[in-house]
Amino acid sequence: MFPKGIHNLQNRLIISKAREMGMTCEPLLAECEDFLELSYGDKRRVINKTRSHRLPLIAGLLAKNKQVCNMLLHKRGMPVPPFIVIEAMGDKAAQFLKLHHSIVVKPLDASGSAGVTLDVRTNEELEAAIARAGTHSNSIMLQQFITGLDYRVLIINGEVAAVNEYRPVFVEGDGTSTIRALIRMLNQQRIQQTSIGKFEAFPKIDEDAEPLRKVLLGQGITLEEVPAAGREIELYDLRNSAAGNISEFYVDCTEAMFPDNAQMAIKAAGALQIDVAGIDIRCEDIRQPLTADQGGILEVNALPDLTHHVFPFGGTTRDVVRLYLEYLFQMEHHFEKSIAE
Repeated sequence: MFPKGIHNLQNRLIISKAREMGMTCEPLLAECEDFLELSYGDKRRVINKTRSHRLPLIAGLLAKNKQVCNMLLHKRGMPVPPFIVIEAMGDKAAQFLKLHHSIVVKPLDASGSAGVTLDVRTNEELEAAIARAGTHSNSIMLQQFITGLDYRVLIINGEVAAVNEYRPVFVEGDGTSTIRALIRMLNQQRIQQTSIGKFEAFPKIDEDAEPLRKVLLGQGITLEEVPAAGREIELYDLRNSAAGNISEFYVDCTEAMFPDNAQMAIKAAGALQIDVAGIDIRCEDIRQPLTADQGGILEVNALPDLTHHVFPFGGTTRDVVRLYLEYLFQMEHHFEKSIAE
């Protein structure tokens, strides 16, 4: 079904949807996933996942540098949590932690969650977090930690295409199963069989991991106990945790986003001239207006992953790949009425 060497699920989604829409889509180089060539009528496009000729080079560079990105957003009047950039542990870092009490430590120019430590509260934790981030970058950002929930807003060509809420994986009691059994049942659900192959909704949960036992102990429960029906049991603690070690649920909440927040996300993508962007927001509730007092924009990504919008662990699947391809070829798109209106 797919050309030889195409394993990345996002590429498979693009190829599958392109064929469904009557387009030709093949690797530009045989058995190389880096570039796909699409053709529709007399038009041709070469893409790298969600990067295309429509993404200015400067836009990708701006998004990669978290300091510059935050400065631009702040200048445009958008809520960005306070931050500083350092090179090593010192008085400046200690004073920033003292001022804000809880902070995030992250490499300045690394991608994803590599080297990121959440909710750092002591100088000892700060020193360790800086050392971790330093293995990924010579410059390190310290930023105020915002309490609340995390959201990913997908912007395509100046419109909100989808919104996911994501939170650390948890189990819900059914009144008869132990925590261990609930975790095993959840692990069985994480691999989804789809038309483009197996999709991992979240990384496997290690039921015997020491951090998990500590999190359960903090809630007054053990692996062998049976929680009451409906009780949510957290399996991860953000406190002084490496972000990359946390399994997360992605749940669609596109319809719930407050219109002003949608406009803000669109403005954030526009500030960096990113045509297909993933805006990371942390706030108490995306259904309420986003302000500096109750949240902030954490990052703007120039290469957003579409797969979790197509295959959310909960909520409505969104046909975002179609929207992306329609945009590439300037076709009449099928956005539903914009939530930003």
